[in-house]
Amino acid sequence: MISDLDESIKQLLIKEGGLDPAEVDIVFDMPDREWSAAISKPTVNLYLYDIHENRELRDLDWIISHNNGMATRKKSPVRIDLSYLITVWTNDTADQHRLLGHMLTTLIRYPEIPEDFLQGKLAGLEWPLKATTAQADGVLRNSADFWGALDNQLKPSISYVVTIPVEQEVEFSATEVKTKVFTFSGGEGTSSDQVVQISGKVCRKDDPTQAVADAVVFAKDLQMTARTDQEGNYAFRRMKFGSHIFEVAAPSEKKQEIPVEVPSASYDIKI
Repeated sequence: MISDLDESIKQLLIKEGGLDPAEVDIVFDMPDREWSAAISKPTVNLYLYDIHENRELRDLDWIISHNNGMATRKKSPVRIDLSYLITVWTNDTADQHRLLGHMLTTLIRYPEIPEDFLQGKLAGLEWPLKATTAQADGVLRNSADFWGALDNQLKPSISYVVTIPVEQEVEFSATEVKTKVFTFSGGEGTSSDQVVQISGKVCRKDDPTQAVADAVVFAKDLQMTARTDQEGNYAFRRMKFGSHIFEVAAPSEKKQEIPVEVPSASYDIKI
């Protein structure tokens, strides 16, 4: 995944920054003295010097998805900050500053790496790759100590931090429960009460994969109302066994009446 990010940044610099690989090398090597002594042409170096979790974006909630009667629950991804130090290496200081400034203006335009440039496993991710450029709150605090550790000359540099999601391979799948029955008893010799809960989904008749959000489902005989969420799901918490008529009112649609039997294998409604 890290190599995919390297290539994504490289493509961004080539296609949006206008860097010609025939004229300027784009590398990710450690910029120590031995490396810099071997440079033969103008070079942009993006050295990955730190990897750590972004705790501000830590999400402890589980992600729940529904598909063909199955419910899957998985952990949210860990958000990881990858910190790069960008330097430019040329024989002429004026050329070095011009190219470094060009890197700055190119990267600062993109607080997120555009999807068109994402490579490998990063392509098609649900979460955007956020990026910060030239921020003072990076991990690298003392440039002189950094370059001293590399046994090289102090160089002007740009900090560039990209946050990527790393999936946790923890998930559970189970058959969705559509009907729940709770029985309450006051003790021996007393009658028991039952509470029935049901859940379903409102979708399009011509395309069952298309959920209908913000639809109102009205159980006419019980005078109860539920509203669908963004995934088309609705629920009634105090139903009764038997036959019911649900009136469904979806945005920009005529009201429809749907017969529903409780219990049933499914309470999905197609409109």
